[in-house]
Amino acid sequence: MSRSLRWKKSMCAAAIIAAGLGAQANAQEMRPALTASSAKAIVAGCEAYAVEKGWKLNIAVLDQGRNLIAFLRMDGALLGSIEVSQWKANASASYGGPTKLVADRAKDFPAIASAPNMAVFEGGEAIFTQDGVHIGGVGVSGATGAQDAECGRAGIEIAGLRHARPE
Repeated sequence: MSRSLRWKKSMCAAAIIAAGLGAQANAQEMRPALTASSAKAIVAGCEAYAVEKGWKLNIAVLDQGRNLIAFLRMDGALLGSIEVSQWKANASASYGGPTKLVADRAKDFPAIASAPNMAVFEGGEAIFTQDGVHIGGVGVSGATGAQDAECGRAGIEIAGLRHARPE
């Protein structure tokens, strides 16, 4: 076999191997993402629940990357609660759980409480798909912490999503 032919065969084999490895190296995990439509549905559900209860709230929804997707300041909601709602959503989007759980963890690990733009008190809830994939967080502020969390969970459920992974 000529030297040129061996070289061509070697190059063909290398190209085939590289193509196969390249396909594997470029493969990415596809995962669900929180859409603007779902975020608006969470806000609308939470707002409806709050109106029914007589609460005036700020409601923030962030995706898993902690990007603000939807926000509502209800008429009469406290101005000081605007950022607090976003901090609660940020903590839930970051940690994948309710801010009440983050607050409980902060008792043992106080450094958590000093993380920037994070709330370590009740009122933030993680957002999951029906299959249990974490896709973001909602933060609610303006009522008591327990009421804020209740409203966030209601908004998530009304939107057809989950606030906890399935068991």
